[in-house]
Amino acid sequence: MPKQKKIKAIIDTNLFISFLIGKKLKSLKQRLTDASVELIFAEQNILEIKIVTSREKFRKYFDQNQVDDLIHFIQTTGKVYQINEVPKVCRDPKDDFLLELAKISNADFLVTGDKDLIDMRSIGETAIITVEILEDILNEVSG
Repeated sequence: MPKQKKIKAIIDTNLFISFLIGKKLKSLKQRLTDASVELIFAEQNILEIKIVTSREKFRKYFDQNQVDDLIHFIQTTGKVYQINEVPKVCRDPKDDFLLELAKISNADFLVTGDKDLIDMRSIGETAIITVEILEDILNEVSG
């Protein structure tokens, strides 16, 4: 039986924040650690998580240990890529690094809840999808 290709996925910060709050990604965490998924990220992802989680409105939902655990999870399960230049592509310039990461990593999917990104549908060969679609894809792959 041929070895199955890993799905290369970038998870947007908004989904990681939802994971910390407890709304999204709870069921997906196990799937992101299995052998069929390669998590893709850049240092900008970690920085964005640190910035967003330090905001007062989010601190009531989780403590710093949970943030540290999430960052450790990302760093130990994912593959880091260096982004040197971030061209302006998206309506929201804060999302441009994700689009560049998708291009340089040849990711299969950029998973997000951000309408500006979802409206783009793809960047290069990378499909821009919701977490629900990723879960459907992973269910198909695992049978």
